[in-house]
Amino acid sequence: MLHCSLLSLGCVFGFSPPPQTERLTALRALKIAQRRLRPDVRSRLLSVTSSRSQGGLEPEAWRFVFFDAGTSGKSRAVTVAARTSSEHPDTVEAFSSARGEPVTGLQVIPQARWTIDSDAALNKIREETKLRGVRSARYRLDRSRTGAEATWLIEFFGDGDEVVASFHIDARTGELSRLAVAA
Repeated sequence: MLHCSLLSLGCVFGFSPPPQTERLTALRALKIAQRRLRPDVRSRLLSVTSSRSQGGLEPEAWRFVFFDAGTSGKSRAVTVAARTSSEHPDTVEAFSSARGEPVTGLQVIPQARWTIDSDAALNKIREETKLRGVRSARYRLDRSRTGAEATWLIEFFGDGDEVVASFHIDARTGELSRLAVAA
């Protein structure tokens, strides 16, 4: 008698279990972005940004800017977008000016010292404060001074376009500081 499981029968007939839906954190998206770059550029990350999230606090897209001496703007941007770990085929974009990304003055982020991912940074903020009335968020990770650690800047928005709360989080230690928001 032939013994088959439902899963193996599904595989025989082309069915498979639904994929696990994991959030697209910044570190998970970085691994996807690095596959699209030359090896000499992969380790030269300058900044990570998200657009303002819609209807939640976790971004659905991440934009990475890498130092690339081979381009006229000395940088290369890679955008990874999706709720799960998938990517669009045309995610690599070279640009000659820092359109929307202030890359001058930024230092390369040592990726081995980046231990606090975007979801851990959000959880740290949630542990420290109540986020009442917050509808969306915007994330940025960069390293602006020589010798300084990379820091997350996470801004929270209510129903309008004004920032209602803003936090800095050290990307290595997780040290949290709340920033003053203009009234």
